[in-house]
Amino acid sequence: SMKLIKQERSEQLAAALLRLLDDERSAVVLKHFHEWSVAEIALHLGRTPEAVAGLLRRGLKKLRQHLREEA
Repeated sequence: SMKLIKQERSEQLAAALLRLLDDERSAVVLKHFHEWSVAEIALHLGRTPEAVAGLLRRGLKKLRQHLREEA
């Protein structure tokens, strides 16, 4: 039922995240699962906030594509 659907969707998300580049995955996970700011992520990854914004844009775009492919 709903629990099974949520579990399946979580597994699809995890698989799609694994297909991202390491820094893209880190940026997306830190921003959207741990609610870090772009500035915090930039410090953590040793990048500029602008570079982190690019990682987030590309990572989310790829994530959406991968999830569409899975559907």
